[in-house]
Amino acid sequence: MYKSRLRKTLTGLVLFSFLMVTKQACAQWVQGESTVALAGAELSDIRTSAIQNAIADAAFQSGSTISAQDIMVDGLLLSSKAEIRSQGRIQRVEIISETLKDDLLTVVVNVNITPLFNCTNNGLAHRILVTEFSLTSPQQAATGMLYSFGSHVSQRFTQQLNGLYNGNSVSQIPVSLINVNTWLTSSLSDVDLTAMSTYLRNEYGQQFVVFGFVKDISLFEQVSQATSVFESDSTALRRNFTVQVYVLDTFKAKVIFNDSYHSEADWPFSQHDSVDSNNSLLWRSGFGRMVLNTIHAAITDIHGALQCETTYAQVIDISPDYIAIDLGKNSGLVAGDKFSLVKQRALPTLGLSRKSGLFSSKTLTLEVFEVADEVSLLKAEPGSDSVHVGDFVTPLTLSVKQKLSEAQP
Repeated sequence: MYKSRLRKTLTGLVLFSFLMVTKQACAQWVQGESTVALAGAELSDIRTSAIQNAIADAAFQSGSTISAQDIMVDGLLLSSKAEIRSQGRIQRVEIISETLKDDLLTVVVNVNITPLFNCTNNGLAHRILVTEFSLTSPQQAATGMLYSFGSHVSQRFTQQLNGLYNGNSVSQIPVSLINVNTWLTSSLSDVDLTAMSTYLRNEYGQQFVVFGFVKDISLFEQVSQATSVFESDSTALRRNFTVQVYVLDTFKAKVIFNDSYHSEADWPFSQHDSVDSNNSLLWRSGFGRMVLNTIHAAITDIHGALQCETTYAQVIDISPDYIAIDLGKNSGLVAGDKFSLVKQRALPTLGLSRKSGLFSSKTLTLEVFEVADEVSLLKAEPGSDSVHVGDFVTPLTLSVKQKLSEAQP
């Protein structure tokens, strides 16, 4: 009997259409199962078909329809990754078990499905800042001398985000936002979040900030018991990778994404080796590929979380003749694009606390008349005296919206 108890994360997307379209964005994990007869075929081929059918089964149970041939597995299953291309909202797949008995392969999977829904994306590219991912336990880096591993994780996040978004929209700073031993996002007060958001917004100008920390890169030994009297138990040296990821909207002073990711893989180096994190030997190893695949899973979820988040431009200067905003040609703006004013206001709630929010000022329309690479000038209109530095604007009509929609796969 062949049975794998390791959960292997398949990252990517699946091409499918929902029978019913819902406006709720809540993801759900749905279990699917498939049994396929070997019938003399190669196990690897049958395994791919079984995985495809199991995913299709889970999608059907969630109220969607998908055919197995719509799912394309890239064959990198040994590296715990399969690319699944899609226009839909299946985010990740975990293989729960694989059992081979009586010439039948049974695969059970968990599928993370986010229902399709309508959202109001204003067409502006998301501007993202990636900060340093610190190690919570630097002593774990002693094996392999991976003391700079957090910096490499940050670089990989930046590289993969650049693959999804315009390179001009993603930047990185070698600064950690958090003291990983004493600071947790869940415990931050509104005052803390507001102070952090204000600092990041004023210092770097990016609306969305990806940050977090590497919680675990410890090693452990995995013992596999012998299956016959002619074999002996084998021991493999493996290494964990656990990363905590947050996304902060600095304009709204709100954490919009918070999740933890864990995987493990064989560590192919000696415990006494010094491993160069810049060397491709590390990233081509089973451990390196597992780290990249885990980051890819996080990037997929971040992309889903940002999909319907409204992007704003910020007012950076005012004169009697113009209002300057921090977006320009690099974001696709052209003369004639129109924006409405958005004000940040703190409104009272129950008790003595006050909650901040962004509120549109529909009565004031501002039109772009001059554009530079990173800055645009909007015409000052009657009522523009209500605009202040630090206010936000959002598009009413935008030529870039059509360009961005045409660029979507």
